[in-house]
Amino acid sequence: MSTSKYLFPAAEHPLHQASPTLKLREATTGFGLALRYQERSPGAPEGSWCETGHSVFILSGRIRYRFDDHVVEAGPGDMLHIPAGPEHRHKPSVIGDEVVRYTLTEFPA
Repeated sequence: MSTSKYLFPAAEHPLHQASPTLKLREATTGFGLALRYQERSPGAPEGSWCETGHSVFILSGRIRYRFDDHVVEAGPGDMLHIPAGPEHRHKPSVIGDEVVRYTLTEFPA
């Protein structure tokens, strides 16, 4: 395997249990971004508001993002971009009984 500041080998970043319903694998870049693979399980109560920006690609399952003024539902193959900041605050939740698997790039607020 080649070495580059642009390459983030996933095997070097193990999947860990961040909460009872969230597993994640994260690689933090030197560019101020976090690259993540996440697995969100159904059944979690809705958490607190998130103001971090994300670009998300859904691999499997269905997820709902609640915003102040609307709700977005997404499934496999869907992509979302949520800018950072309080005007874009959101809360994710799982739709149905299937684990949601997705990748995201996290942008600081």
